[in-house]
Amino acid sequence: MKFLKLSFIVLAIVFVAAAVWAECPIHPNPGIYRTTNGSILPGRVSEAWCTIASPGVPGNTQNAESWNGALLGAQWRVWGQAIDQFGAQETARSVDAYGNGWIDYVTNYVGGQFWLSKFHTWSDGVNDLTGQVTYFNVGARITLVGGQIVGATSNVLLRGTFADCPVCTLEYVITNAMLVWMPGMPDMPVNYPAYQCGANMGEYFDVCNIRASVYCPVGADESTWGAIKSLYR
Repeated sequence: MKFLKLSFIVLAIVFVAAAVWAECPIHPNPGIYRTTNGSILPGRVSEAWCTIASPGVPGNTQNAESWNGALLGAQWRVWGQAIDQFGAQETARSVDAYGNGWIDYVTNYVGGQFWLSKFHTWSDGVNDLTGQVTYFNVGARITLVGGQIVGATSNVLLRGTFADCPVCTLEYVITNAMLVWMPGMPDMPVNYPAYQCGANMGEYFDVCNIRASVYCPVGADESTWGAIKSLYR
């Protein structure tokens, strides 16, 4: 009887998995990719000031691309996510009478798309992977000296779904995005992603310490399969 029950469950998993993959003409390979072990490239980001010349306001739009030291966007790209109607929301601060200190902000973005190169283990070498950003959140600490911004460090969380396989998801965590340049700072750098929305002003960031995970909820998860088998031993 246990064998029959287990056989039934195996068949059910196979049928569900087959039905899921039937909806995926192009499907990603599940996995975890980290800059710390070289399995994903770090990147560079522009945030365009699309409405008024100021950071953190609604409509400012990001464009992020991988950077291999010579070329932008060869491995991955995330673009088109815009600050929502509420703008950057202050959550804490410590600034003295001379304008020295820090301010923490949390900012939510809406919209956006992502692209992953076919020439990586997350794909098959034939098809690029694309999708929609469903959630994009930035927590940032702004450092001030004399009332002027001299630095910003951000934690970023992105979630998205794949266009050709919506049951699969991308979760992208950047634990370190550093402000490199904004208007008023000297020595504007080169080789950063183009500003979005036709803007000609904004900010540049470097991103590192990335952890990207591709997840597809089908019956190939070994821990789930092991748990099922243990029920019928």
